[in-house]
Amino acid sequence: MRWRWLPVVLLALASLLGPVPRAQAQVTADHYALLMVWMPGLCALEKDRPECKDLSLRRYDGQNLAFMALEVAHDSGVSDTFCFSMPSDFEMDHDRDWCDMTRPNVSPGIATELKRLMPIAQSCQDRGLWARYASCTMYSADDYYARGLRLAKALTATKVNVKIAGAIGQTVSQQALVAAFEQDLGDETGTAIDFICRKNAGKFHLVNVKLTVTARALTRGLSKELLWQPGRPLRRSCPENIFVDAPPGTPLGTPGGTPEASAAPAPPPAKPRAPDVPESSPVGPVETAPLEPPDQPKIIPIPAR
Repeated sequence: MRWRWLPVVLLALASLLGPVPRAQAQVTADHYALLMVWMPGLCALEKDRPECKDLSLRRYDGQNLAFMALEVAHDSGVSDTFCFSMPSDFEMDHDRDWCDMTRPNVSPGIATELKRLMPIAQSCQDRGLWARYASCTMYSADDYYARGLRLAKALTATKVNVKIAGAIGQTVSQQALVAAFEQDLGDETGTAIDFICRKNAGKFHLVNVKLTVTARALTRGLSKELLWQPGRPLRRSCPENIFVDAPPGTPLGTPGGTPEASAAPAPPPAKPRAPDVPESSPVGPVETAPLEPPDQPKIIPIPAR
């Protein structure tokens, strides 16, 4: 009779632990999603973040996409979250208590790369993203970040990253960004990349870029054959016109105000100006008497001695 109450006891314990989404014993992935962040856009909307204090064009993430997360994704468009994490991680991540969360241990080499390529770690958000997404990959911290950073660096080496950086302080069309991506990865690969915006003050600010890849891309790198593309039309997250924010305090419209301006060659020096010709003063006519032929030479007699 006492075993009759066992299911009730187990359900009560489960309710005490709280919801842990997708806490599965085995994780399967249709594909993976690389999530990148455009830091100037994030800082335009969340100015108080510590990683935004000294953001400028001199910093790597001031004019390049930066790494954010690597997600286990599915054809439905949903990513696995909080698979093998502490029950409290969901609430702490939701409340942005990131610095109170467990920090993953990484090797010194990975830590050095993260300091440059994952600026959101300054606000401890890397810990929240580790619990949310990385826990579902079953990778160690070093393996997870090594794979994610490798793909992140490959994406920043493409023309879409250059196109975004070249549009700082301006509006760029989403079609132009997709075309820039396809220049490197091939025709009809644009559905593998998506742009995520947040609307503020009537503008849609670029905040994230998401790239979907197959599982093999995590070890082989970025190529056309290793992209994952949905079998149906992609529903874009941004409108056609996307505003690309500049780092805080960037003087736009002046030399050095954008990467394109700072990279533009200096204009050729002006040719040296010829010396000015002194002004002439009018001179009146000078009257001169005509010259007469000289007189015949005089002969002076010399007396004899």
